[in-house]
Amino acid sequence: MQQSHAYPETITGRFVSLADFEDSPGGGRGADQVKDFSIAPDAADGWCKFVVNITRTGAAAMEVHLPAGSELAFSLRQMHNFTGYTLLSLAMYSQVLRDDLQVTLVSDGGSWTSPRALVVPGWNNMLIDIQRLDAAVGFDIKAVRTIRLKFSDATAAVDFNIDDIMAVDNRRQIAPRPAGMTAAKNGLDYVLGIPHLDKPVTIAQGADGLWRMGTHQSILQLAPPGGEIVGDGEALDLLGQRRIAQVVLLENNAVRLRLAYTWYFPSRKGEWASLGVPRVLWELTVYGDGRRVMHVELNNAGGQEIGPVRLRLDSAGAWAGGPASAIAPAGEGGAVEQEMKLADLKSGAGRWDYLIAPPDGQEAIVQQAYLTPGRIRPRLAQDAPGDNSRGDHFDQSQGCYVLAAKDGNCRFTIEPPQAGLRNPVFHIIGPWQGKVTANADGRAIPDIVRLDDGSVLFVIEGLIQRATDIEVSGTR
Repeated sequence: MQQSHAYPETITGRFVSLADFEDSPGGGRGADQVKDFSIAPDAADGWCKFVVNITRTGAAAMEVHLPAGSELAFSLRQMHNFTGYTLLSLAMYSQVLRDDLQVTLVSDGGSWTSPRALVVPGWNNMLIDIQRLDAAVGFDIKAVRTIRLKFSDATAAVDFNIDDIMAVDNRRQIAPRPAGMTAAKNGLDYVLGIPHLDKPVTIAQGADGLWRMGTHQSILQLAPPGGEIVGDGEALDLLGQRRIAQVVLLENNAVRLRLAYTWYFPSRKGEWASLGVPRVLWELTVYGDGRRVMHVELNNAGGQEIGPVRLRLDSAGAWAGGPASAIAPAGEGGAVEQEMKLADLKSGAGRWDYLIAPPDGQEAIVQQAYLTPGRIRPRLAQDAPGDNSRGDHFDQSQGCYVLAAKDGNCRFTIEPPQAGLRNPVFHIIGPWQGKVTANADGRAIPDIVRLDDGSVLFVIEGLIQRATDIEVSGTR
């Protein structure tokens, strides 16, 4: 029970504990598990010891003093066959921010080392994706003997705590989710079945540790100051060669699914002074009708100066703002590519927002409504956080209207653009008390989603072609 609360990926119930440093009902002592750990190569100033003062769950953990250049080696005695498991999970306590943790699995057929992982101060739920090891060349997934942990760039000894090492099979369907859409998690990757797309969209971690959206991934290209962007492939070298990433599911409900993956490019080795390092945020929002909105932020704080920047798409989209937009020549088979350019970024930040409409014959209406979302006339409402720089109460980064309630109510009129609004989405900030109801021109809106922050989300289905009065109320 403690593990299921502390480690969400064990929700499937398919996991096995490899080390937890707890006394077992059969008489085994948690302290004895420390004997399965060693420092390799052996170092006079390295040690592992049983502790009870710092723990993730239960009563005990292991404290480690790992000399620079050494690894913590965990010899597996009971379990060697990792077939069917997608994650290696371990709890780690660190006092500093590090970017150089790597995990190596040693098998009878060879070894495999994970990409670098980010460790933040405090307790970390470290998840190492091992789902592809059953097909890895030079590795025997059925005969894993040792797990090794190292801090690749450490120039001094590293002190940390370890608890709850587990092999986890976290493959599962994600629910709730929009009707007509499928969503699954497998290891650290996500697979999304989006309406009107022939193939699922997979957000997967690459060999360099960065998550990408497969063939739907926008191509980011950077050039040095005074230089020119050449070629069609990804060009990230100006951000640095050291790369780590994180992916997180932000929201899943009956209206939409949102997730984000962030690329970090630390210039320092091993230990960061702060999170002020170059990074790229990709934030994806998918709605039930198949529309996709991507919000991209490139923050070059602390990095070397960058010249022109280009973001390329392999399909036609609607871009929100930006100094330049161009449609590249049609590729083979008539595929339309698009690109957005920025002038020299230098050490600043850039952002892009764009929408890909579902290919259902209504693309023009959906794209036009994203670019010119009509007019909101508040009658009893307040401005809300979000991308409202144009004063239209429309958040281009998520593709929805956003307003805040006033005195427990939110009333406004939506005046659609000339072509109309198809399935517009509204995000209304509270605070709300009790049940929240909404109506459009007096007709009840049946499905209202309440988000974790207390705000509500709903869709008005169909095509709106005239001014419509909307009222949202909460019981007090």
